[in-house]
Amino acid sequence: MSRWQEPHLRGVAVLCALCTAALLVLHARFAPFRRVEDQARDLVMQYGTHRSKPDPRLVYIALDDSTMNVASNLFPEDLAASPALQKMAAGWPWPRDVYAMLIDRLMQAGARVVALDILFPSARDGDAALKAVLDKYHDRVVIGSNFSDEDIPGSPRTYTLPTQDLIPDGAADDRVGYVNFWPEADGVIRSARYRMTRGEAFQTADNGQVYYSLAGRVMQKIGLGPLVPGALRGLRFAPTQAAEGFQPIPLYTLFLPDAWRKNFNNGAVFNDKIIVVGPYGNSLKDQLPTPFGLMDGPELHLNAINEALHSDFVSIPSDKEFAILIVAMGIAAFALSAFLSRPLYLALTLVGATAGYLGFTALAFDQFHRVIPFLAPLLTFDASSALSLYWKWLLERRERARMRRMFERFVSKNVVKEVVENRASYLHQLGGVRKPVVIIMTDLRGFTTLTEEADSTQLVAQLNEYFTAMVNCIFAANGTVDKFVGDAILAVWGNIHSDGPVSDALLAVKTGLAMLQSLDKLNQDWLARGWPILKMGIGINFGDVIFGAIGSEQKAEPTVIGDAVNSASRIEGLTKEYGVDLLVGESVAELVRATYHLQIVDCVRMKGKSRAMKVHAVLGPKSNPLDPRTAAYLEKYETAHASYESADFAIACSQFRETLEIKPDDSLANIYMERCHELAEQQPQKWDGVFVMKTK
Repeated sequence: MSRWQEPHLRGVAVLCALCTAALLVLHARFAPFRRVEDQARDLVMQYGTHRSKPDPRLVYIALDDSTMNVASNLFPEDLAASPALQKMAAGWPWPRDVYAMLIDRLMQAGARVVALDILFPSARDGDAALKAVLDKYHDRVVIGSNFSDEDIPGSPRTYTLPTQDLIPDGAADDRVGYVNFWPEADGVIRSARYRMTRGEAFQTADNGQVYYSLAGRVMQKIGLGPLVPGALRGLRFAPTQAAEGFQPIPLYTLFLPDAWRKNFNNGAVFNDKIIVVGPYGNSLKDQLPTPFGLMDGPELHLNAINEALHSDFVSIPSDKEFAILIVAMGIAAFALSAFLSRPLYLALTLVGATAGYLGFTALAFDQFHRVIPFLAPLLTFDASSALSLYWKWLLERRERARMRRMFERFVSKNVVKEVVENRASYLHQLGGVRKPVVIIMTDLRGFTTLTEEADSTQLVAQLNEYFTAMVNCIFAANGTVDKFVGDAILAVWGNIHSDGPVSDALLAVKTGLAMLQSLDKLNQDWLARGWPILKMGIGINFGDVIFGAIGSEQKAEPTVIGDAVNSASRIEGLTKEYGVDLLVGESVAELVRATYHLQIVDCVRMKGKSRAMKVHAVLGPKSNPLDPRTAAYLEKYETAHASYESADFAIACSQFRETLEIKPDDSLANIYMERCHELAEQQPQKWDGVFVMKTK
């Protein structure tokens, strides 16, 4: 037989092809997968060794917190020395002539272009002064406009222009540039669009007018209009401000005489500079997500200008290039699996090849500014290369699974898991350890009578259906079925594995509610078949037990023993006394109170016990608010119960009667009415609110 006809290789070839096809479909059709690919590209950018170098001609003038609160940051003599600072100190928003003074000062200092990442959509004081400056420096100034997309899908896009008091025809004026950066599907900005036709902007057939971004207008103002890119271009990004990127200069310092003279050399620092003015920090809500975290809007514009000045864009592969690379990696994975038959060699080669590809993607980005598809090709290669290892492992796993299924028929699934995965630890525990656990005890109502009357075959079938449903509920919540005692079930959380008492208690209560729901469904089905319906009681308790293998040398089984187990059984017995299907002990109630609506049932001293215990009913999770009728009932009930505990028996009796008006079939209120009536006649000398049970 030819090597290529071996069944193992044929199977690997098929699986490699399927894996490659799946990755092609994922990349082409599944948007969340492409978002993960983009995030993987972000990691390459973040950990790459080379970033764009900030052009020294670019300057960031920031509307930072110190500028916005200039009145509290400067001495009176500083404010008195500058009319602009005085206007700024009056509070935000400033009169527009502040910007006029700023632009004029920078232009007098020799600035090549001043771009304001600020919108001026409506008329305001100082517009005349700002308009005069905008007209005076027409060829050296740019201000912002904004495209807005409504949250409602299908709503038309709007375009906010500067007020006509500043620029009469903003849509056509070359001093106006839009400030938008559009994020990708995951909300992260990785690219810039420097210009758009009207058709692209508004999804129409009219492509006559062209809109330019703030960065695109700056490029025009410095004489590089022909170099403005026409399509989406990937941004490489300069270092962040903390890593010697574009350093913000607080705007107010430009109007301080000493700072202007000493820090800015009487404005010489701004000579021939491209200056972007805009918000710093999140005080004006102008921070946007990028691969490097939140970035100020002006910093994004500076990056866009920087990339355009040096044509330092990131080259992003086309969908066709993506597909070719995915197929190539699938073929490479098959070749690797075919020629390396030993699992160890294949595993080591797989790890090495993966690391090499990761290094290649980082090198391509750093040195050649190219994004090499990362996630999809690597997944294709890794998944396909692992198939030969998986094939052998699968055969072994099948055999282990067969043995495990046999074992699980006699022992709880989590016990089997512990034996398989942590054998030494489990065997040590079987010698006997003390543990805090949560215990569920269930029992069927009137089952003894039912066994005397029902058909034996039908009863066995009904019991099997009942136990199957209940055990499924327990296993679904990672509980252990400790034992079956006739028609009763003892289940435990925390004996094999525990995430803490709160988690164990929540899982147990969730299981108890699920068991009751499952029994309701079973009863509906049994009723349709003419079978008798079953009722059950559930008691849940938390406490220390001894866990170990209990029995004889010939036969022993892992189980829990202790007072907490006995108390769980007693709590279950109380469900018959109070007509409540599920009761939890005081210790469980404290653990789940934040998650579940609880109702105090009673403070009971069990027969043979010296300590009283409060038991509660569970009304449901707090994530589901109580309906108005139940909420009103619970409020009345708790008021009545408080009166009962305070020995105000006559008042409590009246209040419980009011409770019954809301919920006439309430067994608890009926019990308490009778009890309060008796206690009101007896008038006990000592009353601690504890009811003593006469039976177990």
